[in-house]
Amino acid sequence: MARILVVDDQPEVARSIARMLCNHETSTETDPRRAIARIADGERFEVVLLDLNMPTMSGAEVSAAFAEAQLDQPPIVLMMSGGENVDSLFATGRAVLIKPFDGAELRDLVSAILHDKAELASDRPRA
Repeated sequence: MARILVVDDQPEVARSIARMLCNHETSTETDPRRAIARIADGERFEVVLLDLNMPTMSGAEVSAAFAEAQLDQPPIVLMMSGGENVDSLFATGRAVLIKPFDGAELRDLVSAILHDKAELASDRPRA
C-alpha cells in the first residue's frame, strides 16, 4: 500500500479520485500551496496526482516547487487534466493521465509507476 496525495482544486474530483485508489492510503488537497507545504514539511507520499489547471497555481508550478524543495525522497508526480490541453500536459515531462478516466485505468497506472520505482530502488547498489 502506497501513500498517495491527490491535488485538485475541485473537492469532489479529489475525493472521487482518492476513492478510486481505495487500496492505498490517500489524502486530498484542494489548495496546491498546502500540498507543497505538507511535502516540504516532511510528509511523505510515494505518488502525488496533480491537476494541471488550478486557479492559484498550475500543476507544473507545484511539481517545480517539489523539485526546488530538494527532498530526500521526492514523490513521483502524475499530472492530470482534461483533454483540452493535452500538449501542455505532455510538455510537463511527467507521467500523464487524461480526464475523464476510470478507476481501473488509474489503479493500473499507479501500480505500474510504483512497480517501476521499486525496480529502480532494487537496482541501486547497497552500501
